[in-house]
Amino acid sequence: MAPASTNLGGVSTLADPRAEYRRRLRRRQTIVIGSLLSGMAVLTVVCFMIWSGVLTVPWDPGFSVAAPKETTAPQPCPPEDSVSVDLNTIPINVYNGSSTVGLATSVAETLREMGLTIGNTADWPKGAYDGDIMITTGTAGIANAYSLARIFSGDVIVQIDETVEPDDTTVSIVLGALYSSSLLSEDEIGALAIGEPLVSPVGCATASSTPSSAG
Repeated sequence: MAPASTNLGGVSTLADPRAEYRRRLRRRQTIVIGSLLSGMAVLTVVCFMIWSGVLTVPWDPGFSVAAPKETTAPQPCPPEDSVSVDLNTIPINVYNGSSTVGLATSVAETLREMGLTIGNTADWPKGAYDGDIMITTGTAGIANAYSLARIFSGDVIVQIDETVEPDDTTVSIVLGALYSSSLLSEDEIGALAIGEPLVSPVGCATASSTPSSAG
């Protein structure tokens, strides 16, 4: 096919085929790039609508809603005028709420060597505990729990375990992911006085109105 010709001032000239090719190429590139940008803009809008919940989809996109975190109930207040008790009289369970294998066994053995009464030693039935140390007990064991909490230098919280009978004075120690050998030495534990007033933690609630997060 012969190249197209133009007439300039009565003189016939042939159009530059390379210039015409470049024009067509630029036109195609403009169309392709424009289509891609438009598609990306539409996809961005759709993803935002799914993420914000405006648009529902028949499958789980995996990023629509964050899993709720378990909240910790307020600590129970020690009974009025309660004092620290003899640690040797407290029945104690030790549970491992961390990923450290053998942690509960190791701590339980140390406490047993100090003369404390150890019952169950196992992984925590509720699985993982993200904190440092949690001590759980029934309503009747609150004074026991706060007395035992003194043997740790770490971050200890006390919680009511509503899976046990209210009159159960057994205390369970749950060692969490943040536990880092915060158990006092035998001499330090032996020096803990009996009969000292138990101090209520800030924001504590009476046991009868404290919801359970440990049960």
